[in-house]
Amino acid sequence: MDNEKIEQRIRRLAEHTAPEQLSGILEACEARKGNVITMNEVKKKKNRFLPLAVAAAIVLVCIGGYIGLHYGAAEPGAAIASVITLDVNPSLNIVMDTSDKVIEVQPLNEDARTVIGDMDFAGANLDVTVNALIGSMLVNGYLDDIRNSILVSVENGDAAKAESLQAQVSALISSAVGDGGFEAAVLTQTVTATSESAAVAERYGISEGKAELILKVVAADPTLTVESLAPLSVNDISLIANSRNLSDSSVTQTGTSSAKGYIGVEAAKAAAYAHAGVSEADVLFVETDFDSEHGVMVYEVEFYAGNVEYEYDINALTGEVVKYEQENTGAGVNTPNAGGSYIGEAAAKAAALSHAGVAEADVCWLKADFDRDDGVYYYELEFSANGVKYDYEINATTGEVIKFEQEQAGNLSGNGSGNSGSGTGTGTGTGNQYGNGTGTGTGELIGEAAAKAAALANAGVSEADCTKLKCELDREHGSYVYEVEFDVGRMEYEYEIDAYTGAILKAEHDYD
Repeated sequence: MDNEKIEQRIRRLAEHTAPEQLSGILEACEARKGNVITMNEVKKKKNRFLPLAVAAAIVLVCIGGYIGLHYGAAEPGAAIASVITLDVNPSLNIVMDTSDKVIEVQPLNEDARTVIGDMDFAGANLDVTVNALIGSMLVNGYLDDIRNSILVSVENGDAAKAESLQAQVSALISSAVGDGGFEAAVLTQTVTATSESAAVAERYGISEGKAELILKVVAADPTLTVESLAPLSVNDISLIANSRNLSDSSVTQTGTSSAKGYIGVEAAKAAAYAHAGVSEADVLFVETDFDSEHGVMVYEVEFYAGNVEYEYDINALTGEVVKYEQENTGAGVNTPNAGGSYIGEAAAKAAALSHAGVAEADVCWLKADFDRDDGVYYYELEFSANGVKYDYEINATTGEVIKFEQEQAGNLSGNGSGNSGSGTGTGTGTGNQYGNGTGTGTGELIGEAAAKAAALANAGVSEADCTKLKCELDREHGSYVYEVEFDVGRMEYEYEIDAYTGAILKAEHDYD
């Protein structure tokens, strides 16, 4: 690209982002003509778009130089109104004041320090800042046609303003990356700082925006874990979520995340078939998703051939078999559900309660797990109600009852006797009892619903916020208590509630 074209490009960009400073920017670029711009060497495959990226970076370096000369330091004590986090592998914060001027750009890792270099953004417009940062990511090899995804997380108390900033930054990134000759995949979300995302960010050394995205992905697919996703790039996390059709209403994506760096689904299936010694014609059902094993991207290939179920993890880069399992399913194969999204734990519980004919208020949840058997994902639920213990398996896609069992669990009557033992006590209340012991309290038991309500009120959460809610009547030091446990996100809560008075005897919570 010759000087005339570069100058035209600078003029177009400046007219869009900072028209009032056009003459100053051109003068700054004129002063830099003939200077050598040092680029960091990036060990990666040859990028056919790099000349365009370099040209873009030259424009942005010129503007960056002028930023430092023209804007200078930010206003002392400027109030922070917005924080915009950009995550690729470099992670950085753009901190803005109430007038939408940049206070500073904060590097969150060493790669971000390389991206920022010696550019000073204090007092700059958001447009100029984003263009300069994306240009630097392009020229330093952090964004290309193989790794094209970037996460934009906006923190602002005004929801409408946060949404506006998301749209503005997304458009700027798409335009800047488009100048590099390929399409960007831009994921945007509004975030609110929480103890859960902060704990995940600190534990794994990532930004809170990336931590928030990972928590949303894990919530949408409980077979994934924070630990497995944290080491991955935003591009890889997006590939996993998209391959499994996961979605969250608070996250939007424009553009398609690139899988060009990987061998592809067909090659992964071929590698699995070859290792299993079966032909494609013999396969009855196949499902292929992206996954990760110890920070390595894999294709998870599941298929049936004959009476055998196969599960393979194929290295997405090399095609090597990372892990495999096979199981004889007996005569005939029940083809599992191949599509649709998971109904969610709440819907699974509702299906079980409807089938059992009991009300939520009468229920004490003992277990709620997500599992898979013979290629079918299901919710495994255990609960007690009115002296009866229920076990259910609910299809995670359709909500159908796969299996159910029920048995009389016994009860605690006025003489304090349990179903599996004996003893005497002075209690006159009623309730469920799953063991031996004596009751020393007087009056009626408050009931499981009241015990749960007391624990939830103390934690400051609603039952809708909880998962794995469990309530059991037990005996502690001669007194009857309700043991209440539940999770809110990644926080675990444990309570002991006096079975007669409702007083909170013990309260604990810890991050899982």
